[in-house]
Amino acid sequence: MDRVRERDIDGLDTLLQFGSTVRGEAQGLGSDVDFLAIVDDDADRDAVERALSDLAYDVMAEYGPVVEVHVRSRSTVERQRDHPFFSRAFREGQVHV
Repeated sequence: MDRVRERDIDGLDTLLQFGSTVRGEAQGLGSDVDFLAIVDDDADRDAVERALSDLAYDVMAEYGPVVEVHVRSRSTVERQRDHPFFSRAFREGQVHV
């Protein structure tokens, strides 16, 4: 997460880590590391996604596990907050940014 903070990605509001890694159920390199990136509605979502994907690739190359980054706008998250994907991310999530 230090890499994300150092990069200071414009428009990135919140970065939540969730899933098996957070729950302590990860099974070595077979488990992925899941993130939900929430961006401002007026942010360049593609630019944020590219920046986070570049960082995820660096982490995967260095440490091995697959890193999944799901980028969504603030309004989408608020509108679909009850969707199982978002409710699980918020229930389990650890905020990193």
